[in-house]
Amino acid sequence: MESKQTYFVDISSGDILQDPNQNASPSFRIFATPTEVNELKMLFNDNYDDDMSTMRRAQVPFRQYHNSPEDSQYDQSMRDIYSKIYLLGDEEARLHITKIGVLEHTSDDHLREDIKNLK
Repeated sequence: MESKQTYFVDISSGDILQDPNQNASPSFRIFATPTEVNELKMLFNDNYDDDMSTMRRAQVPFRQYHNSPEDSQYDQSMRDIYSKIYLLGDEEARLHITKIGVLEHTSDDHLREDIKNLK
């Protein structure tokens, strides 16, 4: 059985470090096994691929962002990352993720009025 160790996750860069003093600004502290860390790394890799597809989509001027499956996929990959961090994170990580509401599923009914008007 693998034992859990402490890691620090930088959400903006996708770094997962055992030492937070490695010129990074970790966003969250997690307790994970090496297998769980690899799963989180795979989620960050998927997110990078999704990010690249949104960049390619952005180069097409007539495609509106709010009807983009690429953007939806990117959003889902971010939710997957936050979900994994929520499961592995310390109390501070879980409180922060709950506070920002990133795991709450939103539908078009909850869009801001100014975004609805763009459709």
